[in-house]
Amino acid sequence: MKIKQLVSLILIICIGTLSISALDNTLAADPIATLILKTEAGGIHSDYASYVAIYLDDISIDVNIILEEWSVFVGTLLISHDFDLAIVNLNHNLRNLRSTFYEYGFMNIAGFESSIPYCNLSDDLLELGLTTIDFSDKQTAYNNWQQLIMDKIVPALPFFSARKYTSIWSNLEGYDLEWQLSNCLPYMEFNGLHEGQVSTNEFIIHDAMWSEMNPLFQDDDASEKISSLVTEPMLQITPGGEVVNTGIINDWEQDIGNPNLFSFTLRDNIFWNPSFNVTERTSSSAPLLTETSPDVWEVTDPGSLMSGLKSAEVSDGTNQQIMAKDAVFTLLAWSNLNISEETYYHEWISDIYVDSVDSLTFWVEIDDSTQTIFSGFFSNFWDTLNYALLPEFFLNSTNPAITYSDGGVKTVGLYDEIVSTPQWVTYSESVFGCGKYMLDYYIKNSVTILQKSPFWMGIGSIDGTAQDLDFQTISIRVILDFSSALAEYLAGKLDLFEITNFPVEREAQESDPRFVIHSELDESMSYLFFNLRRALIGDIDNYIYLTEPGKEEYTKACAIRKAICYTIDREEINTLLHNGDYHLSQSIIPPYLSFWYNEGIFQYSRDLNQAEDWLEAAGYIGVVPEFNKMFPLPFVMVILLVAFSRKKK
Repeated sequence: MKIKQLVSLILIICIGTLSISALDNTLAADPIATLILKTEAGGIHSDYASYVAIYLDDISIDVNIILEEWSVFVGTLLISHDFDLAIVNLNHNLRNLRSTFYEYGFMNIAGFESSIPYCNLSDDLLELGLTTIDFSDKQTAYNNWQQLIMDKIVPALPFFSARKYTSIWSNLEGYDLEWQLSNCLPYMEFNGLHEGQVSTNEFIIHDAMWSEMNPLFQDDDASEKISSLVTEPMLQITPGGEVVNTGIINDWEQDIGNPNLFSFTLRDNIFWNPSFNVTERTSSSAPLLTETSPDVWEVTDPGSLMSGLKSAEVSDGTNQQIMAKDAVFTLLAWSNLNISEETYYHEWISDIYVDSVDSLTFWVEIDDSTQTIFSGFFSNFWDTLNYALLPEFFLNSTNPAITYSDGGVKTVGLYDEIVSTPQWVTYSESVFGCGKYMLDYYIKNSVTILQKSPFWMGIGSIDGTAQDLDFQTISIRVILDFSSALAEYLAGKLDLFEITNFPVEREAQESDPRFVIHSELDESMSYLFFNLRRALIGDIDNYIYLTEPGKEEYTKACAIRKAICYTIDREEINTLLHNGDYHLSQSIIPPYLSFWYNEGIFQYSRDLNQAEDWLEAAGYIGVVPEFNKMFPLPFVMVILLVAFSRKKK
């Protein structure tokens, strides 16, 4: 009986599908165009492309999918522009946003041109967002830009941002994944012991073995994680992208007479942690510090302190105050070709100097030229002030040789061979900063141990309130295999675990009171880009305005792009391919930048009636079969299954 029912089900589905296909073919018009959709070979984007092709068939647009290796695909996007549609994942922030959505941006995938309607206005709004220092006005400018670009230009349809997940034991309080571990530590504490836990004074995590301690040379997550614990950024930025005054820089102003000149003031009474050389330390070494009286700490072995390159000075935690010269040195180091591999992020600096009166204030003049590599992105320098502050007394020199920053600032002290000096070499293995923790010792490929610093400034970056640290020790175990790390976590030998790659285990823990799951949005986001240079979706139709009442402000090409956006069911793609777990973005700005991202702007949900309206306004009449609008395939399949279930009864 079961076999007969199965056969009946198959027959019903096949007959229904064939009937739908036949009816659809009868009602469908000839294709109005064939568009070339390109994306990277392998991965989920090829599946996205397949669904896009299926959806666009509903409005009589054929899609030819071409998969390219990444090296070829990059050339397609940026050089040959040989595509109509392209699906690509981009890692956007406000610093590089204009490089993509601007005529002279080096990542101008869509083909922005100032002659295309609204592109000039788009750039004016971006420029306003970049240059204004008032963050309320800046936010308004970006909101207006998002509304304009998603309604009147439509260069791309944003798709999804993935989610990242971290699991913690439920006895841990104060943790917030979006703020990351270093920022959360002043607020974190254990309210008891969890399974397998030995002490509430130690926090244990795992990672790969670090490779480089100097922030200037880091290119791996393990090294950056340790650096974030022992250093502090010059300027604090919230996870959503808002600049706040809770960090070392706590005030800034734009010069009234020169809008390209900014002053930044550092918080007073912050000191560098001791300049320990820990390269020879082991687990049996004497403590770094000795408490000589309540809350008074001294270096146990002054001979363990490294002398700086500039004047052979050391830091004992109380004698080297952080000054504006440290910030100036840090920015010049990041922009110096002898030292940094990311100088292009700082080429906006045309001049920088310490205030002549206030040693806690420095001035930066930004380059308003549009000839830089990021084509005028110069003014959005805030992200580059979020870099780790470096100790000028230790890393700078008195060498009179003159070098230049990428922005042309004359620099003395950062000579060609400076990175080979003992101080620089040792700093790469024995970093110190003004952060919450101090490097104690490490065992290669085994563990790195950090100890709480009593010299830390004591200001929580999340809310700017006075804070202290509950954990005396941070232990970072080297566990390369994530399955092994998960086993250690479940045994209580780790206090935190990044569980993104274990969805089944994550779902189990979500209903387990022993654990708490935290999530955050990935910084990257997938897009379906339109090539504004191509026929139908661009080219000369970019300049032909519609005549239909209410749509006179839109062009023919924009109408086609809007119709395509209304046709694609991103929610269904998310459900079918990601179990609904990805975040569907409604804006060009990635949603992880929550302070700037505007969820309430012009949105494109699947709506074939809207698609048909825009197609007809563009002159394409009767290209959407009525059957597609009345009876979408999922609806028909439900009807068939209901019929089958009744037959069984």
